[in-house]
Amino acid sequence: MNTGAVSAATPARVVSLNLCTDEYLLLTARPRQIASISRLGADEQESPLARQARGFATNSGQLSEVIEQRPDLVLTMGHDPQGVALAARLRIRLIALPYPTSPAAVVAQVQQVAALVGNTPAGTAFAARVAALTASAPKAQPGLMIGGSGLAPAMDGLAAGWLRLAGIAQQQGGQISLERLLVQPPPILIRNVYRRGQLSGPQAWSQHPALRQLRVTQVEADGRAFLCGGAAMPAEIARLRKALAA
Repeated sequence: MNTGAVSAATPARVVSLNLCTDEYLLLTARPRQIASISRLGADEQESPLARQARGFATNSGQLSEVIEQRPDLVLTMGHDPQGVALAARLRIRLIALPYPTSPAAVVAQVQQVAALVGNTPAGTAFAARVAALTASAPKAQPGLMIGGSGLAPAMDGLAAGWLRLAGIAQQQGGQISLERLLVQPPPILIRNVYRRGQLSGPQAWSQHPALRQLRVTQVEADGRAFLCGGAAMPAEIARLRKALAA
């Protein structure tokens, strides 16, 4: 259980409506504070923190569904003017966080949520963990992460920022064809695997036998962590470093 002083203003019933704020809440809040999280946050195919979510009530991500839970704080992510307006009419405190664009922005949001739930030390601990990863980051080597259908994260985006802490400099963003990979393979190929064992057509693309035969360093990334690129990323970066070193 997380520790830290609890003030009279600390919310007693906190709800998360979004997978990414689910992660923040599970990382920073005390179990007794969590009124519910989204269904995705409790799904092991969607969230690396799903085991921590066991036993908590879940919601569909709609504010109207959680009104009866009488939350004194609701967290979500992204632009939701209708939700904000409804919350204002019902006098429910709703915080809609913007989607982060860098690891530093993720740290700031974790610290913000930690402060909101009255557990500042949890935010400080997360910040220290990312700072340690940054200080110990290996020299970045050219590489390429691809996901379903060969979609590569932007070279200056959130995923690329985390990859740099694993020692990878994303070479290209956007759609990458299988032919291009076979003719001009990157020195390091990271296959971003999402919903392992439930391969759709796009996901099967990254498992093509021709890719596996490339004579380059290849590792798999946990697509669940990169889906939000948030609270679950320090553990994933540490795992990627070990995989690349091996």
